[in-house]
Amino acid sequence: MEREAQDTKLSYPPPQPPLKFDATPGSLVADARRLVTDAECVVDQITKIDPEEANFDNVVRPFLTNENLALRETLVIRLYRSTSPKKDLRDASDEASKILTDGEIDLFMREDFYRIVDAVYKKAEVLDPEYQYFILKLHQDFERNGLGIVSTSDKERFREVRKRTADLERECLKNLNGQTEGLWFTRQELEGLPNHFFDDRQSQTTTSVVDGTRACQSDPAGEKLWIRYKDPDIIPIMKFATNSATRRKMFVGNESRCSQNEPLYREIFALRDEAARLLGYPNHAAYRTHYKMIQTPEAVHKSLLDVREQLHDQRDRELAKLLELKKQDLQESGNLVANDEKLFLWDRVFYDRLLKERNYSFDQPMLAEYFSFDRTLSGMLRIYEHIFRLRFSTVETEADMVLHDSVTMFSVWDTDNEDSFLGYFYVDPYPRDGKYTHAGHYRLQPGFTDPSGKRYYPLSWLNINFPHPTSTIPSLLKHEELRRLFHEIGHAIHNLVSKTKCSRFHGTSVDRDFVEAPAMLFEKFLWTSRHVKELSYHYSYLSPEYFESWKASQPSQEALTQPPAQLPDQLIEQLVKTEHVNGALNSMWKAWHASFDMAVHTPRSHGEILEMDFQVLFNKLRAEITGLAGPEALGQGFDWGNGFAVFRAIMSGYDAGYYVYLLSQIYSTDLFQSTFGVDTMDVEKGMRYRYQLLQPGGSQPEMLTLKNYLGREPNAAAFRREHGISA
Repeated sequence: MEREAQDTKLSYPPPQPPLKFDATPGSLVADARRLVTDAECVVDQITKIDPEEANFDNVVRPFLTNENLALRETLVIRLYRSTSPKKDLRDASDEASKILTDGEIDLFMREDFYRIVDAVYKKAEVLDPEYQYFILKLHQDFERNGLGIVSTSDKERFREVRKRTADLERECLKNLNGQTEGLWFTRQELEGLPNHFFDDRQSQTTTSVVDGTRACQSDPAGEKLWIRYKDPDIIPIMKFATNSATRRKMFVGNESRCSQNEPLYREIFALRDEAARLLGYPNHAAYRTHYKMIQTPEAVHKSLLDVREQLHDQRDRELAKLLELKKQDLQESGNLVANDEKLFLWDRVFYDRLLKERNYSFDQPMLAEYFSFDRTLSGMLRIYEHIFRLRFSTVETEADMVLHDSVTMFSVWDTDNEDSFLGYFYVDPYPRDGKYTHAGHYRLQPGFTDPSGKRYYPLSWLNINFPHPTSTIPSLLKHEELRRLFHEIGHAIHNLVSKTKCSRFHGTSVDRDFVEAPAMLFEKFLWTSRHVKELSYHYSYLSPEYFESWKASQPSQEALTQPPAQLPDQLIEQLVKTEHVNGALNSMWKAWHASFDMAVHTPRSHGEILEMDFQVLFNKLRAEITGLAGPEALGQGFDWGNGFAVFRAIMSGYDAGYYVYLLSQIYSTDLFQSTFGVDTMDVEKGMRYRYQLLQPGGSQPEMLTLKNYLGREPNAAAFRREHGISA
């Protein structure tokens, strides 16, 4: 990658060698079986102990020691299914994940294991606080895995349901990662898109899928482009395609993909509800929130209702402005269409962009030219280096040190502690077949410190899907992509600077109610003039070749003036002003997702979940909460598409938990104003944030971490001020 190296010359090698990605399909499955067997053997030994003699050292510590080491393998095994370019490795990783999940379910349903842990739990030994917290969480694992179920037949049914649910969730995610669907468009249909969108796209006509691989035939006329249902294609079309029919076709098509997931999602919702009722909960949401910061579904419903009520009027004002802009745009273009009195789902992103462009000189293609991926990443890492006293050093990798040759690897060092080693950081930037299609951070290996003081160092893997660079232009990032990158790096920092004794508590392994807040805080940096200026650098200055390609892309070759190297201050000021433009509508978009998530996980009876029409509910809630019209406004009814069955988050740990994206906005705004509100580069405050908020990970209750850091309970005052909401 063409990047400004942070520091490629190391004075000494890291104390932990890099991971080797040399697994085979057979070794992934064999390793999973070995890990399950190892855990069973440890449990077999500790269950032989007399409960009267059971204590932390002879029962919990052996299990903890095994778990600490096992987690450093299990997470790597699971990574292959989401990132490996080889289908046989993805499939083997999926099989290995099933072995690991089934083994964990069986382990925590062992009565003898529960009895011996329960004996230790009831003795309430005075221990290191983290170990005491570990015992509490371990005890809860049994409760959540059915050990409180009295009936033997119900207990076995619970085991079956848990395993079946896990199988279906994996299958859904596999379908989403592996989908190769898309649409054909002519260049005329794609009018309005930036020129670089078309670079290196091949003209093709037909597509078929065989064993997960797309086979394409060339377009004899060379007139059409294959557009995938992937973010690098979807987002530009929704933002820039001037033809509303194109945007509609893309939006509806994207929400109709992966139709094979529809019956799987339906079964999962029913199984989750059944499992919760077997445990004695009224629904799945009650089960999921019981041990979280928010504690009850009722509290979630109230929070969502409060958001909707507080933002309703502002949402209506934002919709009215966008609709007025739509009418004006259609009149100016002479492109009047039927139903121009409505703002449609496929209009939202387009007119949001146009509003910012007209009112704030927010020219997204032009802005993107100042943020090439490689240079921007280096600039972002420098910010983290400064405020947290870190050092990122690029590692020269060999073939088996990464999963793909586009991945960059860093070693990370602690300049606050004699340049000591912290861990490794991987950046996987571009889309490829079979790869997880959204941005995400993987806690690839958690760190921990064993009783002897030996440190096992963490590994973080950043999965993103930015536009591929081409022979004439680097990967250029829009502001939303900058936000996403800074957010995900924030998760990686959380993992890298954390220090715990238990790997299950390390880094981002915290309550879902809290996990997004630290990363969301860093998004605020991209709404400060200082950092936008520092990160900006026009790609035409990166190399003579890029300068020539920039020149060639200009409509006129006469009197060409190269753009300023950095984004002009006036444009930066206008960009910063857009932070809360359409903020109510954006929050309502999250509230809609969260409301659907809660609705399907809080049925009044099991019969209700079996009869629920999920797609109609999905579309009705969206229309009601966002105020945007869909195909139902064109007479198609509310049963169009299968958008609920591509709602990925509720199959990957955010089930009955999507509300955290709204809750985290409140926490992160409070944290930002309390920490970096005056000076985002205040090292003293940054180090306090690092040591008090990030370092503990999940080794103590998250609300305790927040209270200790803030000196009070978190509140929504800062969030309300930013959004102009009355208390």
